[in-house]
Amino acid sequence: MAKPYRPNVCIVITNPKKTHVLMFHRVGAEKFGWQFPQGGVDKGESENKAFYRELKEEIGTNDVELLQVSKNRVKYKFPKWLLKQWKQEGRKRKFKGQIQRWYLVTLNQGVESIAFNEDPPEFEAFEWVPVAKSVKRIIPFKRKAYKRGLQTVGLLKHKN
Repeated sequence: MAKPYRPNVCIVITNPKKTHVLMFHRVGAEKFGWQFPQGGVDKGESENKAFYRELKEEIGTNDVELLQVSKNRVKYKFPKWLLKQWKQEGRKRKFKGQIQRWYLVTLNQGVESIAFNEDPPEFEAFEWVPVAKSVKRIIPFKRKAYKRGLQTVGLLKHKN
């Protein structure tokens, strides 16, 4: 039986005015290949250590200014079609979804510090996107979680 949710961190890189966020395109992904750096928290690892590790692994730098950490975590389930696809590929999934702590940061050295050094790299491109348009670039099953995550770090307003 799958465990409920995998502990995870999600990192939002914003510009100094907090009007745009840096989105990254996954290698080989199609239309909805855009996302923020994110990754699992390893057993025995703190969320803060995972946050710095994931940044370094995925974008080549963790030289950031930490602006905010979400008080609450955001969770989402993996859709059945994705679980079925992973099973067909022989990938075992231990979890039915992810539960994320969200981090808001700025880059200390700017985008010049970004390098896709991981072997193989997870991302192939990045671009600045207006905050309000960023959620539409996310794969549909993660959109609600991204909206809530952006709200938890103060980039999107809660609607009544």
